[in-house]
Amino acid sequence: MSPSHAFLDGLPHVPENQFEDAIDKVVRAAGKTDPTAPVDPKSTIATADYDPQKLILIGASTGGIDALLTIVKHFDEHCPPVLIVQHTGGSFAKSLIRLLNSACCAVVTSAEDGMAAMNGHIYLAPDDQFHLTLAPRRRPFLHLQSGGQISGHRPSIDALFTSALPMAPRVSAALLTGMGKDGADGLTKLRRAGAHTIGQDQRTSVVYGMPRVAMEMGGVCEQLPLDTIGPALLNACLAEVRA
Repeated sequence: MSPSHAFLDGLPHVPENQFEDAIDKVVRAAGKTDPTAPVDPKSTIATADYDPQKLILIGASTGGIDALLTIVKHFDEHCPPVLIVQHTGGSFAKSLIRLLNSACCAVVTSAEDGMAAMNGHIYLAPDDQFHLTLAPRRRPFLHLQSGGQISGHRPSIDALFTSALPMAPRVSAALLTGMGKDGADGLTKLRRAGAHTIGQDQRTSVVYGMPRVAMEMGGVCEQLPLDTIGPALLNACLAEVRA
């Protein structure tokens, strides 16, 4: 476990008035949180190669902050739209967005209801009062869904994944480290509807809970180690080559 990983796992226990300072320490800590840190050139994809209809969905829980930092460093200003649900207390959402924003060249931002999902942008729920979902249209729009907890959480990964079912063939989705089973049912439904689905493997998961349940349900197309998930998500969004 890296020093930043151990520190990040403790963030939910940091008093709210100290959380901004804690985030600043993490941003300055490990090289992998530096957006200028080198990325394997083989994982770099030209802008024109992405299918403009594709989008990426990611769900994570325990250990997910460090996992997300590893993944988002592969996303740049041309990547497909990315929607992320990380189980985090609502008071920490803005700080998490700022932390992820420091780790990549894409724009990480708080989702707004009715906002179009744009390339080069990564969206997270603004707090724990709404579920981050997709409203299916010709171009997907973000929807902040009210209501109680789903699969024990708000925002819920299952809520995000199931909202994308009408556009499943356009989706590349990953379920990362986490306790419980939120996202497993949604990932399984996405796969059955034509999405490309990825589960983090046991070796690199802090808690092999959610991806294990998804694997057992048959919801995982590929089970991958953490450091390969970012490139795999992008590769699944490549445009088909036509003769």
